[in-house]
Formats: sequence, structure tokens, C-alpha cells
Amino acid sequence: MANIFLCSYFAEVASKINEVVDFQGKHVAFIDTAAKFEEVNFYVGEAAEILENFGAKLRHLDVSCAKDSAALVSSQDEPSCEDKILSAISQCDIIYISGGNTFYLLNELRKSRAWQAIKDAVKAGKIYVGESAGAIVAAPDTRYATLMDENSAKTSDFTGLNLVDFCVVPHFGCEPFTQATHEIMEKFGNLYDLRPINNAEFIAL
Repeated sequence: MANIFLCSYFAEVASKINEVVDFQGKHVAFIDTAAKFEEVNFYVGEAAEILENFGAKLRHLDVSCAKDSAALVSSQDEPSCEDKILSAISQCDIIYISGGNTFYLLNELRKSRAWQAIKDAVKAGKIYVGESAGAIVAAPDTRYATLMDENSAKTSDFTGLNLVDFCVVPHFGCEPFTQATHEIMEKFGNLYDLRPINNAEFIAL
């Protein structure tokens, strides 16, 4: 069975993914960090509501709370933010990463141990659902997304999670990304294995 699902807009394809995954009773590590500073973030609430209506049990995670280990200060009795993230990933059945800013997400995943934990979990067979930015970071390289998202995190290392060996171009031909997605295809089409999908499509593997 497929355990990686990459989409542009989860709300549009959720029912089809649910036919394969069956979210009922599943524990979901719901990572919406990419949308943390986005003015437009309605898709986060939509996705959470849909998953809960399917019967999933959500655990909301913000991976940006895990900073450099030297800066972590917590009592011995209180688990650190990073420990909570790793615990949630290890205990969940499904890892869901929402849309938002690709490079903020990339930066925060890399600063926390969630980066390796997610890679290990998916390799072990746990289900990964990536929406928009969550789909982009699954790629080996995310540089192409600079034409779609502002690199506000000033990321210089564009290495993705490398969960798949191709690069998803979400929202292909869909406003407000019509021009950006076509420019990505023109500029990076010969450099990467680009897989454009519109808001009503998803890739499962």
C-alpha cells in the first residue's frame, strides 16, 4: 500500500486519500509550522476539521519550538519541546505536513530532530501526507520553489527530506500560482524531475 501522499490542496483530495488510508482511529502528527506566519492559512483549519471528521486523532505539533540544543532549557521533570516532537512522531500512525512557506518549514525541520525522525518514520512505513509546502519538502531539492515562495528564512541549503526522487510542483496552473508554476517548469524543467499537479490532484506512492 502507498504510504506517501503529496497534494496541493488537501481539502480537495482528502476523500480520495481517505479511501486508501482510512483515517478512522489513526493518530496523526499534525505539523502546521509552514503556515505559522502566513496571512492566508485557512487550509490548516480545513485540513484539521476534515481529518477529525474522518475519525483521526490529531496531535498538533509546531517544530519551530525546537531550537539549537544549547539553548534548550527545561526542568528534568518536564520533557523538552524537542522530546515532545520526537515522541509524537514515534507514536503516530500518520505524519501530516501542511502548506505555507516552504523555506521557513525547511529551516525549522532542519533545526529540530524532527527532520531525521520523519525520514526514519516514513522509511519504516509510516504514512506521510504533504500538502503544498509539505509536498515540496519531500523532494531531494527544493530550490525550484524559490519562484513560488519567498525565502524569508534566508535558506542556503535547499536539500529536502528526500522521501521521493522527484519534485512536486503544487498548484500548477491554479491562481495565484499560475505564472510561478509555469516559470518553474520553464526554468527548472531540464534540471529536476518535476511533477506538476493542480489543486484537485495528488500523487500516491
